[in-house]
Amino acid sequence: MDTRWQVRTPGRRAHLAIGAAIALLLLAACSSDDTSAGTSSTTAGKTKESATTTTAVAGASSATVRDAWDRDAQEHRGQDGERFTYDCPPGGELTTLWGVETYTDDSSVCTGAVQVGLITTVEGGEVEIEIAPGLDAYDGATAHGVTSTPYAAWSGSFTFPAAPPGSGEFTVGPESWSRTAAAFRGKDGTRLTVRCSADGPGGSVWGTGTYTDDSSICAAAAHAGLITLASGGSVTIEIAPGESSYAGSVANEVSSSDYGSFSGSFTFPPDQPSG
Repeated sequence: MDTRWQVRTPGRRAHLAIGAAIALLLLAACSSDDTSAGTSSTTAGKTKESATTTTAVAGASSATVRDAWDRDAQEHRGQDGERFTYDCPPGGELTTLWGVETYTDDSSVCTGAVQVGLITTVEGGEVEIEIAPGLDAYDGATAHGVTSTPYAAWSGSFTFPAAPPGSGEFTVGPESWSRTAAAFRGKDGTRLTVRCSADGPGGSVWGTGTYTDDSSICAAAAHAGLITLASGGSVTIEIAPGESSYAGSVANEVSSSDYGSFSGSFTFPPDQPSG
């Protein structure tokens, strides 16, 4: 019997086994590449998902900043004398504000803090307020780039202990000369302090000594000799009942007109503010 065939047969089988092993290795390598590709794709997907999450967080942060700068003090109305701390995040935006140093409690606390110079919109910061009673009237003026609006009577107020009323310097523009007392009609005895800008444009005035409540307060003050058109200044008026007639006159370079019966008036009490 020729044993050479028997010797070659095991050799042939060995080669087949080696070939099969190589094929398996190649398949494993291909499978490994596919898995890597899948992992890479998955990783890319997670990256995109992370970016989406980051965007959502940024959006929430922006909304949080906006909400913080919109926050007012109405929730503490009636807690007069009590103090509360508010956080104003960096990057805020100015919002509504009524008053000067004493603000209506529906005003933005953070915006008020900027006007009195405690913080800036860029840096933000923590501020403390003190709850105060409502006032019969609120002035309006400009400081630190923030212009507040005058308002009539309101039920609650707040101030900043670190910048108490009377401690700051405020300016007003020519629009101050268009302000009247009509919003206070019927609130006889109420006093209101008004700031009048320098180089005032004047305004319409009816009466002498007692003026119709739709007269320009600043122009009437100039007519009464309390301020001048050139220098302006602060004046206090007192709301009075309407009169049956008003006599016009010329005084201090301001002309006032006659008028008949009118529903509301104002006068200038003798205890005027200095400046």
